[in-house]
Amino acid sequence: MTDVHFYFNVPDKLALACRLARKAFMQGAPMVLTANAAQLGQLDEMLWQMAPSDFLAHDYVAEQQAATAQAPIQLREAIAANSLMHSSARSARLLLTLWEEVPAAFSHFERVYELVSAHDQADREQARKRWRFYQQRGYAIHRHDLAQKGG
Repeated sequence: MTDVHFYFNVPDKLALACRLARKAFMQGAPMVLTANAAQLGQLDEMLWQMAPSDFLAHDYVAEQQAATAQAPIQLREAIAANSLMHSSARSARLLLTLWEEVPAAFSHFERVYELVSAHDQADREQARKRWRFYQQRGYAIHRHDLAQKGG
């Protein structure tokens, strides 16, 4: 069953997404990051701007490319995330989502990462709804409060 990890009080969701992608890459765990087009564009740029020693092989995958994508880190929009079971991303073990809704294909992953803003009340309310969704279905939920960990 999928483990769900909520990261609360995140000062910069995109920076944390890059850190988690780096950690997954270093551990050899394929990851899919799903978000809106603007966020994915920023993530793509941020991943390219990491230190040369931290290069993270990644692809911004359009829906029509989904079946042939091979990069260990895949950036996908919601429509692609909802059809992951029909693509090469099905080998990915980790899903990091920045969407307000739970992706339909989340249960095809070993672990799901949910990032929750430190200051955006609307984001926090949507996260509560996602928490309840996972909880009501019996998924193991792990809470990581960055305010308690010092960021």
